[in-house]
Amino acid sequence: MKVTDFNILIENEESIDKLAIGGLTLAKNFTIPMAYGRVVQVGPGRFNKFHSKQIPPEIAVGDLVVYNPGIAKTIQLNVKGADGKISKRTVFKVEAKECILVLNEVDGKICGIKSVKENYVLIKRDKTDKVTLGGIHIVELNRTINNITGTVVMTGPGKYDSQKDQRQGCFAQPGDKVAFIEMQAIKLTIPMTNEKGDIVKETFYDVPDSALDVLISTDKEGNMTALKKIKEKHILVQRDTGIKQTATGIYLPDEDKEGHLVEAKVIYLGDNLASGVKVGDRIIYIDAKDNNKKLKLPIAGADGKITNEECFILPESEIEVILDENESF
Repeated sequence: MKVTDFNILIENEESIDKLAIGGLTLAKNFTIPMAYGRVVQVGPGRFNKFHSKQIPPEIAVGDLVVYNPGIAKTIQLNVKGADGKISKRTVFKVEAKECILVLNEVDGKICGIKSVKENYVLIKRDKTDKVTLGGIHIVELNRTINNITGTVVMTGPGKYDSQKDQRQGCFAQPGDKVAFIEMQAIKLTIPMTNEKGDIVKETFYDVPDSALDVLISTDKEGNMTALKKIKEKHILVQRDTGIKQTATGIYLPDEDKEGHLVEAKVIYLGDNLASGVKVGDRIIYIDAKDNNKKLKLPIAGADGKITNEECFILPESEIEVILDENESF
């Protein structure tokens, strides 16, 4: 039997001292089982037609991986042993990119993490609440979702760009302080080797790199001191006190009846913007979008003093109009 494409075959590992990896914890305390197993076969990968080359999976036979058995396909094999007897063997077919983690092991015990899923980052949550950013308000859902802060300890290699024949690195890098929404994370308890050489269970959050909006600078005590960077092709804005809009609101076509236009001042720019928008510009954009997120961030005022201010982060593509200096909505 040969596996094709980016697929791998995994056989559940029963002989290892598991040390209780735990489960995958998703939104609203919904937990699904987590399995780990030994990679017994790796597909050849996919053919890159732009560069006429084969791109193999970055997983090897013998690797110990963590995966969600709910997305695996079970295959029953009849295997002939050295004695000629036929026995049944169960393996699981999974796309290599769906393996959440590849683990390190020593003497049959899990002792660390070797790699993370390609476009994910592994985060250690802060121990205190004093660094919290507040909440992210999702307008259409009319609710506030708390986000938490932590430090990135490991990242995946990033998504593969077939045209450029290279990986697109993650927005966040090891050591970066980030804010993320807990409901977008996978919570993992993994045995790790500490500085003393002891194996202890530690909790991490596995988060899609695309779910991280801002990088934050902090002081020695962990308090936020400044905004370091926002994700590319996004802008950060502040609204005036009270949302400026017409008396009845400006309503859009039927597909977005509740949307209305608001005016805001641009205070921070992500990379790779195309519109020519600048810090200080006033813009008009549509409120009531899923990706219109409200955060409280450390912003320097005209006097240089840092205070936590209410801001909105949105894709540059959401800008409807960039106003002239003397225009107002």
